Amino acid sequence: MRRERSTLEDDKPWYRAVLHTLPDAALLVKDGRCIDANAAAAEFFGVGGRDAISGQNLSRFLPPVQPGGGETIDARILDSMQGGPRQFTWQCRRADGTSFCAEVTVEAVRAEVPGVTLVLVRDPRRANRPPPIARSSSPMIRKNSLYVVLWSPGLRIRTVNKAFLQATGFERRTVESMRARDFESFDPTAWKIADVIRSRQTVVEEVHLDFPAGARTMLRFSAPIMDEEGSVVEILTVYRDHIP
Repeated sequence: MRRERSTLEDDKPWYRAVLHTLPDAALLVKDGRCIDANAAAAEFFGVGGRDAISGQNLSRFLPPVQPGGGETIDARILDSMQGGPRQFTWQCRRADGTSFCAEVTVEAVRAEVPGVTLVLVRDPRRANRPPPIARSSSPMIRKNSLYVVLWSPGLRIRTVNKAFLQATGFERRTVESMRARDFESFDPTAWKIADVIRSRQTVVEEVHLDFPAGARTMLRFSAPIMDEEGSVVEILTVYRDHIP
């Protein structure tokens, strides 16, 4: 367990730009056990902190079988990883024993430790509760080696990080004047980032990008950054290479 946590901590681009910026409860799972989580997950499931989640079986928070029986959570996650639906509804459980139906999204994680899965959990009944606010000026964005873009609610690019500029060949003054429709020559699905504003939740999707250095398939994590009233003030997108 300690080696797994250490190896993932060494994967700093993932941790700094994705896991701890996501407003949804995020659990990293390997072999049915949580090996890490973000602060939102600790608050969401009512535990003392991230360390109280690490080492726990996923079944503590996502019971293995639903009240009516049927497919197990392990089977559902495996199906998602093998091409099945990556989003589904599951009855979850907080530390105090209360149950609730949640929207679950499952994604593979790029890390040196194989078989790690990202499980995002969102309670629809808490949709109006503002999630943690990300800091757009923090080192997790500026110094990240993944490609990070920060959008305004009007879908205009506010800023990008150095890694993005190096990968695309854009000059900062050019790309930071782009709107979503201008950006479509680079990412034809850029307009779908608007889904984050409508849903006020993280959207994970596979996209095909045409970089000047060559085309590649990537995963795009789009997360809302919200104010104290729960309004979306920015959208953070993080691109990383897709692992089949």
